[in-house]
Amino acid sequence: MQSPFKLIKTYASFVKLAHTVFALPFAFVGMAAAYAVPTGFLYVLPGPDGTPPMPGSFDQHVPFYWSLLLIIVACMVGARSFAMAVNRILDRRIDALNPRTARRELPSGAMTLPQAWIFALVMAALYFGACWVHGPVVLALSPIPIVLMLLYPLTKRFTALCHVALGISLGLAPIGAWVAVRGLVDDPASFAGFAALLGETHNPAAGWSQVALGWNAVIEPAPWLLCAAVALWVAGFDIIYALQDDEFDRAHKLHSIPAKLGRRGALWVSRAMHAASAALFFAFIYVLLNPPPLGGMEVASYTQLAPWVWAAPCVMLAGMIYQHSLVKAQDLSRVDMAFFTVNGVVSVVFGLVFVLAWNLA
Repeated sequence: MQSPFKLIKTYASFVKLAHTVFALPFAFVGMAAAYAVPTGFLYVLPGPDGTPPMPGSFDQHVPFYWSLLLIIVACMVGARSFAMAVNRILDRRIDALNPRTARRELPSGAMTLPQAWIFALVMAALYFGACWVHGPVVLALSPIPIVLMLLYPLTKRFTALCHVALGISLGLAPIGAWVAVRGLVDDPASFAGFAALLGETHNPAAGWSQVALGWNAVIEPAPWLLCAAVALWVAGFDIIYALQDDEFDRAHKLHSIPAKLGRRGALWVSRAMHAASAALFFAFIYVLLNPPPLGGMEVASYTQLAPWVWAAPCVMLAGMIYQHSLVKAQDLSRVDMAFFTVNGVVSVVFGLVFVLAWNLA
């Protein structure tokens, strides 16, 4: 019987909790961006001293709630932990054959299969419960990330594009956060009750009912640019990580870019993905700072981002360049550093720069 501390440590290792830095900062960026850009304008101003209303305009931004931030974090932790647990469950026999992964929790016996399934189901309940608290738009969209995350561990059985599947599943994080902020409509009682538990008064007259976009939040271009940038960034570094298993994958008829193209070819594909990713990160910032007009009103001057937010995509570009300087086809000794250390640092710094640019604008 494991002690509670050791059990927590085992579960954290089981889902690679530290790897949350690859997605959570981008969820925060999607959230901050959703707050920074106005959703519309109010065209009536009260007249002075009781005179009739006067025409005018005020930009409308979604009000910030700490309770919504907690919902976004719960969704992220639940979805990612569920996906990682199922990935480990489906790959347990493959992991047992690979010397690099044989010490993982299920192959080594540190965790039983029922324990893994119970954990996965608890994380799924956390995710869908948080989506239900949020409201109808997010709840309706909630199965999509789960389906994609379940697809990823299966793709390596039939396609070398498994890296892209992983990238897309993590790239959905900023879209989910964006829609969570800008898509809440009808002031659901579930969210109002949750906000009240945290001591936040949810006032429908001044809340989302006046400023939210509902389903229209899904089709705004900015979060999709960030999604594509993150997806290609993740796919590119997953190819680098998969270099370690190219011979194993070929021997066991598993599919990956390194197994299909060899190490040199795989590195060129990774470089191309990262070049496209860097361009999309810059495009994301440009679109945020130059949004299309809303109701005939120019939006750019009302966007709450400091100009030095351009430093954020520069961080990502520098990190990707440095990552590729560490790994060579004939030398994989620094893959772990390129995969975890560099990617973890640049994602956190990217998120910090962006959130600070929003808070200090």
